[in-house]
Amino acid sequence: MTRIQIAKRHPLKPTFGVLDIGTSMVAFWQRRDLLWHMTIRHLRGQYKQSILGYAWAILNPLSLMLILSFVFSTILRFESQGIPYPLFIFVGLLPWLFFSGALSSATDSVAGASNLVTKVYFPREILPTAAALTKVVDLGFGLLILAGLMVYFGHPPERTTVWVPILFFIHLLFTLGLAFPLAALNLFFHDVRYLVGVALTLWFYLTPVIYPVDIVPQKYQFIYDVNPNSLMINAYRRVMLEGVGPGLDRLLLGLGIALVTFLVGYYLFKRMEPGFADRI
Repeated sequence: MTRIQIAKRHPLKPTFGVLDIGTSMVAFWQRRDLLWHMTIRHLRGQYKQSILGYAWAILNPLSLMLILSFVFSTILRFESQGIPYPLFIFVGLLPWLFFSGALSSATDSVAGASNLVTKVYFPREILPTAAALTKVVDLGFGLLILAGLMVYFGHPPERTTVWVPILFFIHLLFTLGLAFPLAALNLFFHDVRYLVGVALTLWFYLTPVIYPVDIVPQKYQFIYDVNPNSLMINAYRRVMLEGVGPGLDRLLLGLGIALVTFLVGYYLFKRMEPGFADRI
């Protein structure tokens, strides 16, 4: 049984300081059993009352890949660096779908759990974290499709694919760093969920998912140099399709951005947390 501590008032200090981050994270880690329970609960409810159920986790990325491949390799004829275009686009599409799906789901997580937030106390950051981790399952189904595409095109995974778990951990940190404050802000301002949708649409086209970054004019390259999703997707392609390392300088830059985003996002979330119950 998962133990949830009942509390009449919020146990945190009214003002959450920077020095409290470590203590709060330790408390969060101690409730990892609850995080697991809520992730499973969220996963079961994700495709509830759906006829196809978890098949959507395969159909969604597969259908999107087929449409984008047809449009951008047959009609617009984008270059794909000598790699079969379906492989090129799918390696970029999978991390993007994880990022956008996790961010959208996490943004609604606190507002959608009003009955829990008002009745019991637990580390509230569990809610957006569980919502984001649910999308790892969809990512796993997508990797099965990618494995099938690699077999079909005779392009087996490179040995440098061992970098993928490290790259994913960095990507997850960055995603959670954005998800925490957005989940809190969405409780105070319900327009946030719509703004996230618009921002993700714009961000998609500013990320080299459907095209290689090499075709971007030099004067606009700085946009992609500071775009963490661009850094990560290029790194995924390098290690999975090109057989080269992610580049130490790029890896450290991505890790630095992810860590700063995570710590700042977590701090902002905990600062806003005492006001959650009053907003529901």
